[in-house]
Amino acid sequence: MTEENLLSRYSGHTHAYSHGVTPVVALNGILVTVSVDRDGVLWTCDLTGGPCAQRPLELDRAGPEDEWYFEVGEWYEGDDEFDDGDREYRPRVEVDPRDLADQLTVAHLDGRPVVLTGGARFDLSHPDFEASGGAVRVWDLATGRKVGKTITGHELGVTALTTVTSEQGLISVSSSEEGWLVARNLSRGGEPVARFRGSFNGAMGAGLVKGRPVAVTGGHDDFTQAWDLLSGEPIGRPLSGIAPMVREIALTEIDGEAVAVASGGPWNDNALHVWSLDTQERIGPRLTGHDNTIGSLATAVVAGRSIALTSSSDGLRVWDLARGEQLGEALAGHSLKMITEVDGVPVAVISSDDAIRLWDLAALIA
Repeated sequence: MTEENLLSRYSGHTHAYSHGVTPVVALNGILVTVSVDRDGVLWTCDLTGGPCAQRPLELDRAGPEDEWYFEVGEWYEGDDEFDDGDREYRPRVEVDPRDLADQLTVAHLDGRPVVLTGGARFDLSHPDFEASGGAVRVWDLATGRKVGKTITGHELGVTALTTVTSEQGLISVSSSEEGWLVARNLSRGGEPVARFRGSFNGAMGAGLVKGRPVAVTGGHDDFTQAWDLLSGEPIGRPLSGIAPMVREIALTEIDGEAVAVASGGPWNDNALHVWSLDTQERIGPRLTGHDNTIGSLATAVVAGRSIALTSSSDGLRVWDLARGEQLGEALAGHSLKMITEVDGVPVAVISSDDAIRLWDLAALIA
């Protein structure tokens, strides 16, 4: 991996903090990075070298629309000498901007780019801790306005967040510390799709398998499990042979066969594990090489080859999943943010201390 594979580079943006993922999306025809800072401000930065723009998120609409949210409210009577005695309703559940966007992803909903945020465990906080947990929210990328309803259902923080584009519409899928997986159809006003318990400290990956939205969960258990999101039922038996903790999960295909790829921590030799979703059997040996926990994982099919990119404290690595081998040397000092497409070209979004870069994956594996 060399500078020759560099498509574009952006540096100098210090306004927002990273959540492990730096989404990239086209906004008004311009490719931008997306982030949210601790004050609840949405930032987009032009990857072609243009300026950054900021849009305050519509925080006054960040609270849930659920009945319980209003039940925990309280009536307040001001004691100011000019108070006319009218009572004001105040919800006691408050949204802290610092906890609102612990997880981040981007998507297109009804033709417009949106950003999805997943909250930390005290996103929805109650003075008596009668209600807490992370919520999922959708925001218009161009305006910062909230789209649809706040999605609740997690008792602690959101640990994984993605979307799946299916025949039924755009589905948001989120997993959380206490293990609940929540799926909603955003194209149908946030209509419930599924809610079930996966693994504590929930890792999760999701995608389409034979046209149906599927999620694979893991975390504190010594296995991962595939689920049919439309039925909420498990697919086959658990995918075994991995030790706790499962950190990252992705779905892809190898020679037309749907597979799940998962990364583990030190108890797994910081390795990648691959299973067939049809047979629930392992495919090939563990892929080893990292000397520390894999913090990010993404997959892609490039020129007919199934690859995975991983990053850890020792750098970024590329893997050929069909051959079960690493491609080239590790790229030290860089971390993976996501894989996406730019004008039909599969690219990796990677970062270093001084810049965010897009790398042409076809050139990398050539």
